[in-house]
Amino acid sequence: MLSSFFSGISGLLTNSQSINVVGNNIANVNTVGYKASRATFQDVLYQSITGASGTSQVGRGTTLSSVDTLFSQGSFESTSEATDLAIGGSGYFIVRSSENDTKYYTRAGQFRFDKEGYMVNPSGFILQGREIDRATKTPVGVSKDIIISPEPSEPKATEKIGMAVNLQSNSEWKGSIGSLSGSGSISAVSASSGKYIRTGEYTATVSGGTLTVSFKEIGPDGEYTGFEDQWSDTIEPSKTYTDWKGTGLDIVTGSSITNTTQTFTVTGFKYTYESVTSNPTTTSNYSSSISVYDSLGQSHVVNIYFRKAYEDLSTGNSTWHWHAVLEAADASSGADTLVDWGELVFNNKGTLVTGGDPVTVYFDFSQGAESHQPIDLIFGKQSGGGASTQYPIASTTNFQTQDGYPPGVLQNVTVSQEGIISGHYSNGQIIDLYQITLANFSNPQGLQREGGNLFRETIDSGPAYTNAPGSGGLGKINPNSLEQSNVDLATEFVKMIIAQRGFQANARVITSTDEILQELMNLKR
Repeated sequence: MLSSFFSGISGLLTNSQSINVVGNNIANVNTVGYKASRATFQDVLYQSITGASGTSQVGRGTTLSSVDTLFSQGSFESTSEATDLAIGGSGYFIVRSSENDTKYYTRAGQFRFDKEGYMVNPSGFILQGREIDRATKTPVGVSKDIIISPEPSEPKATEKIGMAVNLQSNSEWKGSIGSLSGSGSISAVSASSGKYIRTGEYTATVSGGTLTVSFKEIGPDGEYTGFEDQWSDTIEPSKTYTDWKGTGLDIVTGSSITNTTQTFTVTGFKYTYESVTSNPTTTSNYSSSISVYDSLGQSHVVNIYFRKAYEDLSTGNSTWHWHAVLEAADASSGADTLVDWGELVFNNKGTLVTGGDPVTVYFDFSQGAESHQPIDLIFGKQSGGGASTQYPIASTTNFQTQDGYPPGVLQNVTVSQEGIISGHYSNGQIIDLYQITLANFSNPQGLQREGGNLFRETIDSGPAYTNAPGSGGLGKINPNSLEQSNVDLATEFVKMIIAQRGFQANARVITSTDEILQELMNLKR
């Protein structure tokens, strides 16, 4: 009979422990990332007794089998903080104690940056992640403390200029013809209307009534390009030959034809730039400017001038010269400087056929930057905005870009669903800095609660296996969110009532047993 005392006492103890579990759940109903607990009972040793029907068993009460953690997903609360994070699915954030190298695991994603730039939870534990390589834009190495320095981001020197322009096919000729040397059979040379004369040195020789003009092409830099040509035909005195031999030259002969040699020069772009501001209107058909950055992140303006150089009558192709110029304030020489030049060739459909591929040009910028900075100029399909064209509409810049930028000050941080932490800088750059690492366990029930919303690995839980959010069965990150407690108040209140009734019933067992024993003692009286 005394065993019923102990059965009742076990029921009192076990139900009181159940109420403790319920009370703790209710106390943490608003704790971020909290996972509810559940008390599980089990019966205890049985005593064998002999009865009329044979051997039977009588139980000795109950005991607390386990307190299990319920790892079901809690609801999400939206917040205005970019570093408030929730895990949508399985997994735990990994944090490290700043006092030792012990790692803990948590579902509570309230993170912020401390004074040193570490990303920490309210207790100062440091979030773990892998650093992202700037060149490959992929995570490298092992998980480490996430620290984002407030120092300015590094500048990037411009390596590429992409430009897509339309150049007006019927632009006027922007060259000039120098004076004839000496006197002779030719009295004047001028440009034919609507024609384009190649720039260079012309030698006009008259012999026996035949005019021979030899030509050596001179580029915009004033250097001989290696191209030569020659034309010959008979001429008569006191006549004007329009577009003589398709050269674009109008040649006027004198009153008599004698054996003579005369020279003249046709120029296009200026060879020197005492006044670059006059260049677009005097020696080019169109210009476009773009800001680029040197090795220190300083901005400089590069002016690109375009001039229709000549038309090839045999192919119908048109050749334009481009001309890269630094003004005095941006050039290390302190003077307006022609940096380089090149050709763009269009067919009679306005399509760029040659000259659009990357051309490496070397710039010497002012203000102490690295000298001889290479920048690729691209006018073709690789520009990023399509290829340049030549149509009979006004010249315009349809697209231009460059890939450099100045130093930037960190303005804010965002986190993606894949756990990528990106810094947004004042120079417009968004730089991926870290990827958060998540962990999971073969037996999460084996984790040990440490308080502070933290769990610790144990032998029963097994070792943590880690991966990026969204990989290896782990959930993705929900930024600007916090996971709420998964405690269901209605369920907890029902459990409280059940535990209370169980406690009362077991108390009645004890009092009833006591009354029976009292009656037994009264038999002797």
